[in-house]
Amino acid sequence: MPPVFDAKKLLDQVLGSQSGALGETARRVLGEVTGGQGGLSKGGASGGSRAMDLAGGALSGGALGLLLSNKKARKTAMKLGGSAVKIGGLALVAGLAYRAYTTWQQNPASAPAAAAPGTTPAFATAPKLLPPPSDSPFNPEVAPEGPNARAEHILVAMIAGAKADGHIDAEEQGRIFAHLDGLGLDTDAKAFVMDELRAPADIERVVRQATDETSRIEIYAAALLAMDPDTPAERAWLDLLAARLGLQKTLAAEIERTAADALRDDA
Repeated sequence: MPPVFDAKKLLDQVLGSQSGALGETARRVLGEVTGGQGGLSKGGASGGSRAMDLAGGALSGGALGLLLSNKKARKTAMKLGGSAVKIGGLALVAGLAYRAYTTWQQNPASAPAAAAPGTTPAFATAPKLLPPPSDSPFNPEVAPEGPNARAEHILVAMIAGAKADGHIDAEEQGRIFAHLDGLGLDTDAKAFVMDELRAPADIERVVRQATDETSRIEIYAAALLAMDPDTPAERAWLDLLAARLGLQKTLAAEIERTAADALRDDA
């Protein structure tokens, strides 16, 4: 039986700020995995370097950096952490999806134009990410499966996206598992994270989490936030996800542009 846990709370932790208790946890983890000031973990210089990368991710990107341990995840948590703390992780993803969808609706036939070098991006002065309107289908409280289940689906997509480049191998999983206790997760939340990290790459499972149009857009946005499609394998995975979710290419492109703008604006 799948673990039952507070997925909304875990998503808040994953996308939350590096401040407060979470930041202190990351600092303690850094000390543990590096053996204190300037030390290295077991495994020599190479193992110590990887441990430094992992703990450094926790410091610079909150729980997302520790759980997913890649550069895009760290950047996402650093940039969006403040908004996640203010409005909640689920509302943040929903707000990003709502913003992208409403912009796309104005001209669904055209892909968003890239900003010319040296010009100001269209959303450079846009307001911070906000929750979707209460009467919008993007409002997590009206999700057909319920807000907690929607948050779980978002987490599944994020972890799958982070694994798209094969970065989280068995060794990396072992390091992450060894420090899950530092995040203060309850038993079921910890079991969920471990199960998702161990699960084989299965894009169809991610697609099955989508129950309606809004969840398809949110799942694509969530996966995108946890990855950086700058390699052929990642780009192919993201394109396949969009196709399997039934997203028009122009909508997928708008989600990517909106996410990039949010990461730039929410510093």
